[in-house]
Amino acid sequence: MAEDLGLAEDIEVMDRLVDVASKHAVDAGCGSGMLARALVKRGARATAFEPEPGQAEINRQNLAGGAIEFHETGAEAMPCADASIDVVFFSKSLHHVPTDLMEKALQEAMRVLKSGSGMLYVLEPEVGGTHTELMLPFHNESAARAAARAILKKVAEPCFDAAREIHFHNRRSYENYETFVDQVGGYGFNAYDRSDVDTLVVKALFEAGRCDEGYRFEQPMRVNLFKGLRGRRHDLTAP
Repeated sequence: MAEDLGLAEDIEVMDRLVDVASKHAVDAGCGSGMLARALVKRGARATAFEPEPGQAEINRQNLAGGAIEFHETGAEAMPCADASIDVVFFSKSLHHVPTDLMEKALQEAMRVLKSGSGMLYVLEPEVGGTHTELMLPFHNESAARAAARAILKKVAEPCFDAAREIHFHNRRSYENYETFVDQVGGYGFNAYDRSDVDTLVVKALFEAGRCDEGYRFEQPMRVNLFKGLRGRRHDLTAP
């Protein structure tokens, strides 16, 4: 049965579900490294991957010499030894993996996780909510999000002793329309640019989110948490 935590922040939910202290954690599709930094702050050893070349170059500069081991690579090719990782995180990143590589990415996660104790933590935005509606005119992720959910059920769920599904929602706030356009129009890992965002249709949807504090939108979120990797799966890539 799915659990609902109500209004919460992503990191707050992680803290409630997983103790990462003294664990070796992978942040697959790390973006700017926000989660990886949070993991280190909580006492974990963090290895982070990001395939987008522009963001990867920024990460090499910003993360160099720190406590985070960074690699420019996709989740389908994790440079980690077999059974060496305590927990693999896909934090709002699994649906960004090309659909034909999602299964391989999860197979890689299970290859690198420790048998018996390994955990897989997948945070994904749900389809729905006013923030998703705001983004739909230029960034429809419905198919990718559905594919990510289906591949989790097919590939990951049978390989772990325990599975939990946790729901919550974020509030996304913006001071004004220009702030919104600047923020989402600058994401290098998405297939749209500022001109796709700054349209009359999007502006009308944005205005619907006006409140006393500025502009606010709701985003439903879901965590699929898998614990207890079953056995040592040398056959993961076999046909």
